[in-house]
Amino acid sequence: MERVLSKIGAFVREKQLIRPKDRVLAGVSGGPDSVCLLLVLLELKAELDFEVTAVHVNHGIRGEEALRDQRFVEKFCGERGVPLECVSRKVQERALKEKLTLEEAGRICRYEVFREEANRTGCSRIAVGHHGDDQAETMLFHLFRGTGIRGLAGMEPERNGIIRPLLCVERQEILEWLRERRIPWCTDSTNLEEAYTRNRIRHTILPCAREQINEGAVRHMLRTAEELSEIERYLEEETGKAYAMAVCREEEKRLILEKPFGELSPLLADRVIRRCLGELEGGLKDVERNHIGLVKSLFDKQTGSSLSLPGGRRALREYEGVGLGREEPKRETDMETEFCPQIPGVCTVKEKKWLFFLEKAQKIQIIPEKTYTKWFDYDKIENYPVIRRRRPGDYLEINRNHGRKKLKDYLIDQKVPVRERDELFLLADGSHVIWIPGMRISEGFKVTEDTRQILKVQIGGGEENGREGPYYDTGG
Repeated sequence: MERVLSKIGAFVREKQLIRPKDRVLAGVSGGPDSVCLLLVLLELKAELDFEVTAVHVNHGIRGEEALRDQRFVEKFCGERGVPLECVSRKVQERALKEKLTLEEAGRICRYEVFREEANRTGCSRIAVGHHGDDQAETMLFHLFRGTGIRGLAGMEPERNGIIRPLLCVERQEILEWLRERRIPWCTDSTNLEEAYTRNRIRHTILPCAREQINEGAVRHMLRTAEELSEIERYLEEETGKAYAMAVCREEEKRLILEKPFGELSPLLADRVIRRCLGELEGGLKDVERNHIGLVKSLFDKQTGSSLSLPGGRRALREYEGVGLGREEPKRETDMETEFCPQIPGVCTVKEKKWLFFLEKAQKIQIIPEKTYTKWFDYDKIENYPVIRRRRPGDYLEINRNHGRKKLKDYLIDQKVPVRERDELFLLADGSHVIWIPGMRISEGFKVTEDTRQILKVQIGGGEENGREGPYYDTGG
């Protein structure tokens, strides 16, 4: 099993993860991966001429078990003369405060501590214990949630000073290496809980792939991750060239020029928009593929058309192209502004929260009648639902035979004053109005016995004036 050490050493040298005279901070939880990491670093430090120090983060979640892990790490490092700093963080409080999962809050706290401790001790590298199975889990996790090449490439061996020396070996190799050396470790009980998405991949999907498809499944995925990383690096270089040609940079704005942008391939065009958004305040948080497509669609619209994007950003069709920057206060009469909701998710429009949920249709399902909560057949939506003001050409279907009625005529029939018509926010699929809140939905999107996926939309409390009230919907 010394081949495990040889494999990791070769990987570290090939990827140049550690250079002579580096100070390396190892994150040590006490689990088998971090124990292996620390031992490998100690084995390699004389050969590669670097120093090792360690940090342990107590998440304050598992009570006595967490204290047991901390004591184990203190003893383990002490016996080997490794300087250690133990830091406590209230992960659960942070998760509640910032509306994060415990997984997300824990990861954020850990890396904050790692950065702080690296700065304090003058470490240029932070080593973490992610191994090959973690890489496979990450690839599948990203694939199932929806991702591109960057996400499918998984974790990089080195990024922003974070190094992952164990990515080249599988978990079973690590466990066998530790057992052969009779090295103890701690077991985190939360790693066994199926409530965590990654644990379900780890304990169910990957074992199934190994046992029923190919025992080398993880090994093959690691090779694929390497190839995808190379592809991503190449595309990133090409994106940089396209960006330099098509984008004008300002301090808080990016202007994508229409002519050079129109000459780009669809792949590079998408990546240029993504890079522009990533450079603005808020980064790429909550930015999805549909948002990229909506920005591209502005090139086909008239000057002055705009689109609201996640993170308080705004895309505006200008004379020379499309500008991306901060959202600015809009006039209430501006008819071109769209709000593109995240599904599932929450979108705030004029201080009102629109909540979007996806539900699986049941064979026998009674749709409740509520004024400000509606259920739609999600598969009948052809484009992507947006929240916006009314526009010329808007229509809705008023009967099951697909009979159409212009929105303007419908509002006149309902005796809605002109001023109130301009104040309305609609849910629309292109020119087809899905829902006029407080009035009716289009017959074309109603839930039927053939519906497979339901889009539930709720405004505020979802009922009349925030509480249950009479049903005034004339068509919903």
